[in-house]
Amino acid sequence: MLATLTDVIPIAPGWLYQVKHDGFRMQGHRTGQDARLYSRNGLVWTDQLPRIAAGLLSLPCCSCVLDGEAVVQLPNGRDDFHSLRSRSGAGRAVLMAFDLLELDGQDLRSWPLVERRAELAHLLASPIDGIAFVDAHDAYGPELFRHACAMGLEGIICKRKDAPNRSGPSPAWLKARCPDYRRP
Repeated sequence: MLATLTDVIPIAPGWLYQVKHDGFRMQGHRTGQDARLYSRNGLVWTDQLPRIAAGLLSLPCCSCVLDGEAVVQLPNGRDDFHSLRSRSGAGRAVLMAFDLLELDGQDLRSWPLVERRAELAHLLASPIDGIAFVDAHDAYGPELFRHACAMGLEGIICKRKDAPNRSGPSPAWLKARCPDYRRP
């Protein structure tokens, strides 16, 4: 699912708020001992992001599809988008996983977001090198946005808790960009 750009952060029950990471949108697919990474456009990125591919093979499952953002993080917590394009930077990349689309042969896309995220949190309960769980907050969206902007981050993503995962843009996922954001 793709987020729709918004200037208005929803303040209502039923929404989750996450920091927006600045990297490449990726799906991580694992089937048995095969791991593949696909860009938003369907290009294969497995060889360019070996740490993430190895992390997929370390997950305690037989098969899964993770949705996330491949990022290289700086010591200050900001994402270094430009490092993803270099061989050394891509080798340090981590998949910031925010959704779980399939697990052990079961298609989860029709499940509500909160249920998919609960399964994802369980899957990532033990640390996995190359993959991190993206925290979400169910309150204080505008406050999280102010903090993200003050830290020089890209912005936040607002997601409906009850939303299934569908292809393409959706008003169930909203992206609020910090007006002064500049890539490091």
